[in-house]
Amino acid sequence: MPLYIVSHKDPISPSQRDELAAAITKIHSTLFTTPSLFVNVKFEDVSAASYYVGGKPTLINAIHAHVRPGPTRPRSAYDALCTQLRALWESVFPPNDTAITTPLDTIFILGSIIAGEEKGFMLPEAGKDSEWVKVHLAEFEKRAGEGDEEMRVLVEEVKARGLGV
Repeated sequence: MPLYIVSHKDPISPSQRDELAAAITKIHSTLFTTPSLFVNVKFEDVSAASYYVGGKPTLINAIHAHVRPGPTRPRSAYDALCTQLRALWESVFPPNDTAITTPLDTIFILGSIIAGEEKGFMLPEAGKDSEWVKVHLAEFEKRAGEGDEEMRVLVEEVKARGLGV
């Protein structure tokens, strides 16, 4: 349901992308009630992009999180998200490692997802994930039973986390 765009000026290896994507998914799913199947992470190499800060061209590493805003998500939750994303980045790219020159310059949390559809399901409003899961659980289980591996994992996760059940 959210879309995280990791813009990077410096090379990121496939294993680093895997680690970042898995951890971003876990962070978002833990802070909010979003099932992990619906956390999207995209990586963009911006080493040749035209990016400006303060009116001057620059190259940056940034995480832009497009999320669903709502009254059940206070500013403090988004501040915690920023803190955890920075800690994650610094665990993958330690700032005191002189061989690494990959600082995270910017984190923006954008409350820009008003509506959408994933896997054939309309997205719920922020904070209504559990009710949404409850409404669609039978369809998730049906698709899982028909061999849809993503839905099988989703059903296991929502039951393990007690979402909508």
